[in-house]
Amino acid sequence: MDLPKTVVHALHERAAQQEHRPALWTRRGRAYVPTSWKEYAERVKRFALGLRTLGFGEGQALGIISFNREEWHVADLAAMALGGVPVGLYTTSAVDQLEYILGHCEATVLVVEHDKHLRAALALRARLPKLRHIIAVDAPIGPLQEGVVRYEEVLERGTDVDEKPYWDSINALKPEALGTLIYTSGTTGHPKGVMLSHHNLSWTARQLILAVDFVAKDDSVILSYLPLSHIAEQVISLHCPLMLGIQVYFADSVEAMPANLKDIRPTFFFGVPRVWEKFKVKAEEGLRAQPPLKRRLVEWARGVASEFHARAQRHERIPVLLETQYNLARRLVFEPLKARIGMARVEFFATAAAPIGREVLEFFASIDILIHEVWGMTEVSGPGTVNTRDATHLGTVGRPMIGVEIRIAEDGEILVKGGNVCQGYFKNPAATQELLEDGWLHTGDVGQLDGEGYLHITGRKKEIIVTSGGKKTAPGNIEELLKGLPGVGNALVVGDRRNYLVALVTLDAEKGRTLARQQGWPEDPAALAKDARVGPFLQQLIDREVNPKLSRFETVKRIAVLERDFTVDDGELTPTMKVRRKIVEQKHAALIESLYDEAAAARAG
Repeated sequence: MDLPKTVVHALHERAAQQEHRPALWTRRGRAYVPTSWKEYAERVKRFALGLRTLGFGEGQALGIISFNREEWHVADLAAMALGGVPVGLYTTSAVDQLEYILGHCEATVLVVEHDKHLRAALALRARLPKLRHIIAVDAPIGPLQEGVVRYEEVLERGTDVDEKPYWDSINALKPEALGTLIYTSGTTGHPKGVMLSHHNLSWTARQLILAVDFVAKDDSVILSYLPLSHIAEQVISLHCPLMLGIQVYFADSVEAMPANLKDIRPTFFFGVPRVWEKFKVKAEEGLRAQPPLKRRLVEWARGVASEFHARAQRHERIPVLLETQYNLARRLVFEPLKARIGMARVEFFATAAAPIGREVLEFFASIDILIHEVWGMTEVSGPGTVNTRDATHLGTVGRPMIGVEIRIAEDGEILVKGGNVCQGYFKNPAATQELLEDGWLHTGDVGQLDGEGYLHITGRKKEIIVTSGGKKTAPGNIEELLKGLPGVGNALVVGDRRNYLVALVTLDAEKGRTLARQQGWPEDPAALAKDARVGPFLQQLIDREVNPKLSRFETVKRIAVLERDFTVDDGELTPTMKVRRKIVEQKHAALIESLYDEAAAARAG
C-alpha cells in the first residue's frame, strides 16, 4: 500500500477512485443518509476556502468541540489542508480546561456543535483575545452574536470561488510538518499538546491496516462513537477509512451505540475496556435469564469455544471432534447471539486505551468474540503493538507493528522508535527532551517482551490514572482540590482501570477541630473520623466545590474517611511529605474495594 503524502491527499485520492460510493452516513430522522466520497472531498474543500475568508491559514489552530459527525471530519481535514492545526476537545471538559487548551494552542477559530457549547465558547472568547471566530454547526435560530458564524455559511463562503489557493496549499503541505495536536493529561494536571506530523498520521494508519490485515469490501462499515478528540478514534474512524475506502456511520450518541450496532451491523468494532465491561454485564444478565435447558446449551458452547480459542492461540492442532463441536456451537449459539447484538458481521474485535481485565477477555472468548488487545499512546500516534488475527495471546498487548521497534530499558520502561513517534510536546521543550532521547520515545509504561515477541504491560512509571473508559487524569490536581476542603488533611484518588474515581481522605488535626466546632461535632480526632456525618458532609462539598471544576470522568464519586492521618513513621509519607501511593492502596485495599461494590456503583451512577 502506497503511503499518501498526507491524509488530505488520501481523501482526494479516495474521492477520485470511489467517486459516488458512500463514505459517511448521518442519521436524518429515522434513516441514515449517505455522503459520497466526492461530496466528502468537495465539502472539505469548500469549508477550507470558507475558513480562508475568516482569516484562517497556515500555522493557526482550529478547535473542535462536538460529538462525532460529518462536520467534525470536514473541519479537521479542512484545517489540515490549509496548513493549519486541528485540535479536538472533549465535550465533557470543564470550561477551565477548555480555556487552558485553546489558550495554549492559540486557537483562532473554534467549531462548536450546539447551543450549550456555543454559550461556553462565547464566555471563553472574552478571555482569549486570539479566538476571533466561532463556527456553530447546529446554531440557534435567529441572529448570532458578532464573530459567530453558522457552519453552512462557511461552506457557502467557499462555494463558487477560486479554488487555486486550496490546491496550492495542499501541494505545499510537507509530510514532516505539524498535522494535528492531541492534548493529553500530564503529571502537573495541565494537558500537554502532543505534536503529530502528517507523516505520523498517514504512516500509522497504513501500518495498522497492514497489521490487522484489513481488506476493504464494498460493504465494509465502521461505527464512530468514541470521542474524536482521542487519537484512537481518529485513527479508526477518520484516517484508516480514508486509506481504505471504508464507510463510516456516526452513532447517535455513546449511550445509543448498542442500539446503533443493531441497525448498522459493522464489520469492525473497537471498544475501550469500559465498553466491553458493560457488554459483559449485559451478556451475563441475559445468560442468567435463560431457561435451564438453554442455559446448559450455552454453558456447553462456551466451554467448547474457550478450549478451541485457547488451542488456536497456542498454535496447537485442533482435534476433529473439537472443531466439529465448535462449528455446531457457532451455528446453534454464537451466530444467533451476535446477530441479536448487531455483531454478526464483525471480522475483527479490538480494544485499547486502557488495561483490560483478563477475565473480560476470557469471557468474550468463551462466547466466540475474540478481542484483540492493542497497546499504544497518543505520543505514538495511537497504536504501537497489535494482537493480530493470526497471532493473538490473551493477556498481552501483541507484537510491534511493522516498522515499530520496542526496547525495554534497564528500569523496565518501554521505549519505542518508528514512524509513529510524535514530534514532542507543543511549546514544552523540557517535557519533549524528557520524552524523546536518541530517537527513542520514553513511554512511561513498564513492561516486558516474552520469548515470542509479545509485549506485556506491568505498570506505569508515572502514576497517571487511566479509567476503564480510557480517559487519563493526573490525580495530584484532584487531590489538591480535596485537600482544600474543611477538615481534610491528605487525600488519595483511586480509579485506575475502574469506571469512576474514588478517594481516601484523612482529617487534619487542626482543620478537623475547626470543622468540629463549626458543626457541633466531637473534637477528638479519632471520634471525629468515625462520626457517620463526616463522610456525607465532605461528599456534598466535593459535589458542590470540587467536581464542577473537573471533567466528568475526573469527578470523585465516593470517598472513605480514614481513622488517622498518613505519617512518615508508618511509611505512608516520604520525608518530604509526599504520599506513598502504592503503600496506602495496599493497606486499604479492602476499603477501596468496598467503594466499588455493585450497590455502590449503582448509587454512584
